[in-house]
Amino acid sequence: MYNVSSSPAPGPATKPSPEPTTRDGKSPARPILLVVDDDASVREAYHLILDDEFTMLEAEEGQTAVSTVRAQRVDLVVLDVLMPGVDGIEILQELRALRPDLPVIMVTAMRTVRSAVAAMKLGALDYLTKPFDEEELLATIRRALDPRARRALVRAHHSQHDDDAQQPQPHRILLVGGDPGWRAVLAVALQRLAGVEVAETPVAGFDRALTLLPTCVLLRGDHSSAATARFLRAVHIQQPACISFLVGADVTEDAMPEGGMPNIRGVIASPTAFGEVVARVADVLGAPARSDASRLPFSDTVSRALDYIGKHYGESLTVQHLARSVGASASHLAHLFVSETGMTVRDYLARVRVVIAQELLEHTNQKVATIATSAGFFDTSHLARVLQKVTGRPPRAYRQSGA
Repeated sequence: MYNVSSSPAPGPATKPSPEPTTRDGKSPARPILLVVDDDASVREAYHLILDDEFTMLEAEEGQTAVSTVRAQRVDLVVLDVLMPGVDGIEILQELRALRPDLPVIMVTAMRTVRSAVAAMKLGALDYLTKPFDEEELLATIRRALDPRARRALVRAHHSQHDDDAQQPQPHRILLVGGDPGWRAVLAVALQRLAGVEVAETPVAGFDRALTLLPTCVLLRGDHSSAATARFLRAVHIQQPACISFLVGADVTEDAMPEGGMPNIRGVIASPTAFGEVVARVADVLGAPARSDASRLPFSDTVSRALDYIGKHYGESLTVQHLARSVGASASHLAHLFVSETGMTVRDYLARVRVVIAQELLEHTNQKVATIATSAGFFDTSHLARVLQKVTGRPPRAYRQSGA
């Protein structure tokens, strides 16, 4: 029995060898596996286990793995989650885009198992936790390579995802005020707890409340204004049990509008980390309605990254850029992000941009090209593709009639 575990051994990346051939120069009939791990000793252990039954290629880092899959035949990838540089989750997404049918088995330490579960939702076929033994590894690979077993695994994943999607979401959250980035970043975070909608002003918020019937409102802006008081009282009349939070730098108990405001559960003074806001809301709403909302609040690193996204969503952001802004390594940030939000940095940023684009499409007469640029998309076609992927609807579906 071989226990395969990871102990990083940084060094220069090595390219995988060319696809092996038989003596007559033809490609072997047995399956070709690509093992991606930064530790040379771990890759050697894989060779000892796999070489008798499979043809094994190896890659020391993710981009070499992507190049290998692009250049030659690969039947299955064994991919480590936690690697220096680009995280395994990010590489999984690139492999899925390149070869949607390619089975990928994620490998992770016990402490990062939450990342592996998130990877399953992003398209991994199966995962292993270290240390694992020879028979466990071989059984997992054989199952992934067998067409009937693979179809059963895929059906099981889809069934689980459908069950998650059908989980009751009794709570509905309305975010009102603040800048677009703040609303969008918080909306994506809170979608793990409830249905979420956003509105720029209290007037627009009341229109939203008529259809949403919110159970929780977060209001950011001028809390001493008459518009704020009218909005909160109207929501209370419509939804007496609706809980409200006031968020902002000027928030104090003395800043309440004249006549008081009903059902104000608390005030959240700025600057406040996104993680704290989400945790406060989760605490008030009770047990999370979604099974993937199990880790709250966010760590300080992820919370600061979310704050940066909210302020710079329109720029060309990369994981490396975001990591530098919060003083973390790209690999560490990518791992934390998936573990705590259930999404990669790329997916989270895309969803933030989608929320902003949706709001602009629905409530302004700006051209779609202008909206695409201001929300951070490359162009109109990029906006349309991402919007369709995330929401299932094209940009024109968000335009009000006559707008």
